[in-house]
Amino acid sequence: MDPLRSAESLNSYFINQIKDYAIFPTDTRGYIVAWNIGAERLKGYKAEEIVGQFYGVLSPDEYQQAGLPERELALALENGVYETEDWRKKKDGSLFWASITLTAIFGENGEHIGYTKITGDITKQKELQDKLAERQQHALEHKNNELQKINLDLDNFIYTASHDLRSPITNIEALISLLTEELQESACLNTHTDEIFQRILSSISRFKQTIDDLTEISRLQNDLDESRTEEIINISEVYDEILADMDYPTRHKICFIQTDFQVHQLQFSRKNFRSILYNLISNAIKYQSPERDCILKIQTRLQEPYVLLCVNDNGLGITERQREQLFTMFKRFHDHVEGTGIGLYMVKRIIDNAGGKIKVESEDGKGTTFKIYLKAVM
Repeated sequence: MDPLRSAESLNSYFINQIKDYAIFPTDTRGYIVAWNIGAERLKGYKAEEIVGQFYGVLSPDEYQQAGLPERELALALENGVYETEDWRKKKDGSLFWASITLTAIFGENGEHIGYTKITGDITKQKELQDKLAERQQHALEHKNNELQKINLDLDNFIYTASHDLRSPITNIEALISLLTEELQESACLNTHTDEIFQRILSSISRFKQTIDDLTEISRLQNDLDESRTEEIINISEVYDEILADMDYPTRHKICFIQTDFQVHQLQFSRKNFRSILYNLISNAIKYQSPERDCILKIQTRLQEPYVLLCVNDNGLGITERQREQLFTMFKRFHDHVEGTGIGLYMVKRIIDNAGGKIKVESEDGKGTTFKIYLKAVM
């Protein structure tokens, strides 16, 4: 090392020659005490114009008015360093996007003696990032438009298919009934042929139910698009209406229902909330265990940022493998009772569309708990 040059002077000489970054020290109050060539090139100030001024003049005017430079100093002193990417101002008033590192400097005895500020111009990087983000947004919008077109085409196909198929299948059903009557009158209908006709009618019935299900799914999508208007609903009222509409317990096996509505009101689409609760209650009653009394527990509580609707039963339960397919369209796991396999599919679609989530806990042969998380609007 040159004995005529100290390490401190070499360091100062080195920093002063850096041209691509603004590097300058300040005192403990943030007033600039030195200015390198890179700072002059980047900021536009000569050393004699800026030394002695508060470093906050290099921030946009609104930042200065909001006291952000002082806040940066406090954070750097508290944490040792403050790093960010943000707007900074040049002498001519123009703004550029900068990488910023503000470091608190301490003396040998641990006393705070000032700050070191390093600023780099990354405007080009930000422009590239913004362009990439814009392209991604355009691609996403294009993809969404394509999906909307596909959904519309699918809805039109479902409507057309269900409409066009309904008429011939109804005619087939009528012709089978007429043929059955003709064979009965001519004494050509025996036990074997009667069983065949009953199976045909049963297949026709399932076919008609599938058409109805497809129509219902199409209607659900339209409802999700149209029923975004939310209202303040009374959960107990919706629950009472569901039991009345189900004609419970007249048309159902007895199930002891316990309610604990800690949250009484919810801002949500009334129609969609009713569909969620109706499907969960009807499934719990439908799939109760024949080995024990049916007990159904329904509760709501606040679990920020959600309102939690919890429906617990002690019914047949489902296996872990079945849970993976629980919300699949037309999927059913128990055939001893009637069902379409679209109820839970519709429930999940409604919840996902509302920005909520659904969790399932179940044990085969012991029961199931559905936890519905709906956004709490305070």
